[in-house]
Amino acid sequence: MIPILLMAIDNEEDRRKIVTIYEEYRSLMLYTANKVLSDYALAEDAVSESIEKLIRNMHKVGEVSCYKTRAFIVIIVRNTALNILKKNSRMVCSDIEEEEVADPAPGVADTVVDMESFDRIVAIIRALPDTYRDAAVLSIVHERSHDEIAEILGISYDTAKMRVSRAKKMIRNNLKGGDGYA
Repeated sequence: MIPILLMAIDNEEDRRKIVTIYEEYRSLMLYTANKVLSDYALAEDAVSESIEKLIRNMHKVGEVSCYKTRAFIVIIVRNTALNILKKNSRMVCSDIEEEEVADPAPGVADTVVDMESFDRIVAIIRALPDTYRDAAVLSIVHERSHDEIAEILGISYDTAKMRVSRAKKMIRNNLKGGDGYA
């Protein structure tokens, strides 16, 4: 699988990087995909699709062996697996799309004044539901645009914008002393 995907990469340094990522994170990627899909063959397909997404986004991957890269890969794999699961479930029954879009909110970055505030925000982000946590991590930590988030998560631009907005609203509510889910 990987040799075919490598032919799509022009830069030799990027080829080495993707091979290193694949070798270092293959088990984690398969575990993450299999946890969602409960089917090893589908998990391998999810890993394959995730590698393709990583190749398209190589310019966004920094150091291979770091927490940010690991988190980025897990988000991509989990969402690819969820998309596969959704496609397979659509064959059985129709899926209802969420259409409500929240108002855009000011950035959370202004709230981070010191390390204590930062640690509190990180704890709040970790407590968010997966759907919103992934969007928040990609937006706040990785500084990705709504377009990039939509591509990485395999969702529409409007859905990406809505998830980021809701995640930020939950974070703000939690910082103000609410439960964060209002």
